[in-house]
Amino acid sequence: MLTANALDNRKVAPLPLCPSCTVRELCFGQGAGRIGLQQLDQVIERRFWLEPGGLLYCIGDPFKSLYAIRSGCLKSSLRNATGREQVAGFHIKGDIVGVGGISTRNYILTLTALERSDVCEIHFDRLEELAHRIPSVNHRLVEILARYQERGYVVGLLLRERSADVRLAGFLLDFSRRLAARDCDPTSIKLPMSRSDLASHLAMNASTISKAFARLNQRGIARVTGRAIKLANMRELQAVAANRA
Repeated sequence: MLTANALDNRKVAPLPLCPSCTVRELCFGQGAGRIGLQQLDQVIERRFWLEPGGLLYCIGDPFKSLYAIRSGCLKSSLRNATGREQVAGFHIKGDIVGVGGISTRNYILTLTALERSDVCEIHFDRLEELAHRIPSVNHRLVEILARYQERGYVVGLLLRERSADVRLAGFLLDFSRRLAARDCDPTSIKLPMSRSDLASHLAMNASTISKAFARLNQRGIARVTGRAIKLANMRELQAVAANRA
């Protein structure tokens, strides 16, 4: 279950109004219409802020809700056989998390805020009931389940690559596409995660990933200043990601 420390990191915010939510098109509000959005409001359990380091839920906690990220970034992780943290993914504005717990009825990863994050808790049983009544909500639920499987597939393919440069380029390209889907500049990335978390996600060590960043920088593909990344040559980045350069 969630620890007292985790609960201390949650700060309750006013309940959202789905009709005015800026990320509703990435959540369950797409195509729901005025009445549907009003009904969707009723399945929102609560809205709260997580401070950096705060836990959304822990692996093994009973599944009850999905969570919509309105702002910020969280990482999903688990512990490997040696007890070391393995970062499974990073979740940004518009993402729905907790999907892996639907079939198991327990959360299968631990979710931790990397920066101050605004989150909506969506009670799953009530969401299912609403999906039976509103086709657009049902359609979005199916899409979100498919997107969850697709992201796992994308990460799996990335980790099959042996080259650190290919893995890093593939990650940056994928992150850029996710930003573009949220109407953000796809060429200007401010990474919310540390190098060590990114290295863990890409199954590399911090030294290896730093060298890969340096090579992309030297080639003029990505200008790197701390966590700020300017993708200066998308065509070359795509070539590296495809292992053609």
